[in-house]
Amino acid sequence: MLPERSKRYASPDGEVSRLTLASAWQLVLMALLVLTLLVLIFPHKALVDSLYQHQQLDELTLSYVQNLYRTEPDNADVALLLARTQRDALKLPQLQDTLWRLVQHGSPRQQREARQLLRSTYTQKLAQAPGQDQRAEARDQLLELLRLVSRDVLSSTEAQALAELAFDLNQPELGLLFFEQLPLEQTAARWEQIGDLTLGRGQYILAAKYFMKARERADTQVQARRLFQKGIRTLMQASLFGPALQAAQQHVGDLAQDRETLRFLVRTAQAAGQPALAARYARQLVFVVEPTGHP
Repeated sequence: MLPERSKRYASPDGEVSRLTLASAWQLVLMALLVLTLLVLIFPHKALVDSLYQHQQLDELTLSYVQNLYRTEPDNADVALLLARTQRDALKLPQLQDTLWRLVQHGSPRQQREARQLLRSTYTQKLAQAPGQDQRAEARDQLLELLRLVSRDVLSSTEAQALAELAFDLNQPELGLLFFEQLPLEQTAARWEQIGDLTLGRGQYILAAKYFMKARERADTQVQARRLFQKGIRTLMQASLFGPALQAAQQHVGDLAQDRETLRFLVRTAQAAGQPALAARYARQLVFVVEPTGHP
């Protein structure tokens, strides 16, 4: 027997009527069923969390993420995922508002990643900007981000990175705010390292403060003496004689009966043009008790 289609005949205009496989509503229903199955098999949040583990996405996955962001522009995790994987190719104008909102109101993880994305984007823009206006804009954006973040509680690593960035932007007071967030249990060596970093940028007063912080956390008298003298010398080298003598009186502490420290203070007062103060330190030196018990 002939197939059902072969039994049909052509109409007067020469066309053969075609069989209808499925109606429009049936196609829509099938599409909905497929989407439902995909959602059930690949839960939305689980899929995004899985993609978060990858620094690079293939073209198909990236296309999926882009389409997902178009349909859910307020989805913070999708915006972060797209911004992170497309940072070099994306100008981020459509994501920037989202990132700034997350810096202020996101979860701790979202805040941390949004800060990192904005910071790296603006830093790259500042380094590669072709004109002065573009560089000024990038610098202003970085400073705005730093001022906003300076009120947040940061990890030690992030606080130090932002402090160094603030110093690079010639904003030492802002850098100090980040350094002050470092845990108080930072060692003397750590504070001395920060002081050296600050001194290398020509911030003598701030460097001296950090050396004195290190002096307060010294484990031995020898270490405390060295750090104390380093802080005072830092101010003296910048011809800041008044602040140097003031810092000496404020931070001498238990070194007030240390012979080497008093000799150092005598020489410092003489170099600062304060003979009366030098004489006072000299009188203290005369009556310091030696380890043998004799003055």
